[in-house]
Amino acid sequence: MKVLSSRRDIACVLVNPLQALHPNAGAPGDSALVDSSRRAAFDRAAYAAWLGKLRKVCTERNIALIFDEVFVGFRLARGGAQEYFGVRADIVTYGKTLGGGLPVGVVCGKHAWMKRFRDDRPADICFARGTFNSHPYVMGAMDAFLDHLETPEAAALYANIDRVWTDRADRFNRRLRDEGLPVRVASLSSIWTVLYTEPGRYNWMLQYYLRAAGLALSWVGSGRLIFSLNYTDEQFAEVLERFVAGAQAMQRDGWWWRDERASNKSIRRRILRELIAHRFK
Repeated sequence: MKVLSSRRDIACVLVNPLQALHPNAGAPGDSALVDSSRRAAFDRAAYAAWLGKLRKVCTERNIALIFDEVFVGFRLARGGAQEYFGVRADIVTYGKTLGGGLPVGVVCGKHAWMKRFRDDRPADICFARGTFNSHPYVMGAMDAFLDHLETPEAAALYANIDRVWTDRADRFNRRLRDEGLPVRVASLSSIWTVLYTEPGRYNWMLQYYLRAAGLALSWVGSGRLIFSLNYTDEQFAEVLERFVAGAQAMQRDGWWWRDERASNKSIRRRILRELIAHRFK
């Protein structure tokens, strides 16, 4: 906030609401799974307060506040992250969710920020080009999706969305704890990240054990579980059983052994030494 309030050369601030799981940290990848140091947590009130402060300074400095909702789409609320966190952006981007999975990208926002020409040069228009721009098939799918959002069925789906997915995450973690498995989940509604509670070098192997149990993580190696909002309790229970089965198989095979001397720092150091030794072998 201090930088935004003091600089004069910042045109916009782009925020991906998925960052709420772990503000100011990069997205997890394969390399982050060589130990168990990765952390994630979500505090809706705290993140909403932070976004409110960001909104205030952007307004004061005439900086465009952009929400990138290509990934989160309408998962959090019918009105997206703006409704969920109670903060209005100047510009919002959406992706295939709006087109029912069809290829589409949408940029929408307040009139002042969406203006595509300068008053002193009205003929100099900024064009937005794309392969599927205004394609009638895609536009029809978008229209059908937006109409569906206004139906009682959609309203019912969103009515208790926070409670439903928070309860499911709590149930998931209780089961993992009761089974003595060194793995937990952190959740942002229906978007979950897998975390590990004890130092371990082979956490990246869990994705393969889960696949053998019938579960494929959405991003290979990232430990990310993405649920559809219309998952029933029965479907969720099946995911839980398969996840536990995969984790138990990995534990039985000895990939999560307990070593009192091990730490995440010592694991990273050992891997670094091995890489250096291999490089100069």
